[in-house]
Amino acid sequence: MSRIIYWTSLTLSLTFLLLPLVLVLPLAFNGSSFLTYPMEGFTFRWFEVVFMQEPWVAAFLNSLKVAIGAMIVAVVLGGLAATGTILSGRWGQLVLSGLFVSPLVVPSVVIGVAFAYAFGKAGLGGGYVSLVLAHAILGAPLVFLSVMTSLKGLDAELDRAATSMGASRLYRFRTVTLPLAAPGFLTGALFAFITSFDEVVVALFLASPQSMTLPIALFSGLRDRLEPTIVVVALLLSVLSLLFLAALNTLQRRSPSGHR
Repeated sequence: MSRIIYWTSLTLSLTFLLLPLVLVLPLAFNGSSFLTYPMEGFTFRWFEVVFMQEPWVAAFLNSLKVAIGAMIVAVVLGGLAATGTILSGRWGQLVLSGLFVSPLVVPSVVIGVAFAYAFGKAGLGGGYVSLVLAHAILGAPLVFLSVMTSLKGLDAELDRAATSMGASRLYRFRTVTLPLAAPGFLTGALFAFITSFDEVVVALFLASPQSMTLPIALFSGLRDRLEPTIVVVALLLSVLSLLFLAALNTLQRRSPSGHR
């Protein structure tokens, strides 16, 4: 009976999650210029349009630049925060963890308005730098949680053994802690990258016409023109997300806590 309940629940859940994709994504190959069924032939023309039209290419490159910059900043901020928090006591970890993950519970619209006002007052305005900083702040909590989980799974005796041999804290972190916690850092980096690459609400407040990202271009396309190019971009983003999930699964298997 339990197996029947398990497989029934699994089937219903997968159907609920995948059915919208199964219905919409085939329209990326529709021969018609409209998002309609039945499809009028099969074509790869819309993929060529996405890869050749300047607005889509520029938006993709902007998203890539912003995501890479935000990932680097988020890994530095989140990694340092997690490393410092793990060294504090129980109550210190509780308080600091709550502070570092607070951006995850604040509505995106509120964060977008706050960033637009703060960066405007600082003279940054909209553009690449403001997007990188804003997305880094959104991604840093994910890096923090990933690194914290990885650090908690390490054997404390290894650090004590290095201390007993006279190794400094920086040397212990570089030669002992960092190599063992590397899967946590890499997992956090992937989370920060995909969060920045897919983020649209905060970017709407901060992006300039020259720094328009791919999600903003997709959002504008939904509002202005319903063409199969929109579904092509959505399909490419879905494939990218699947690749990241596969990479995360590989990293989790290689992490120290994953072998327990």
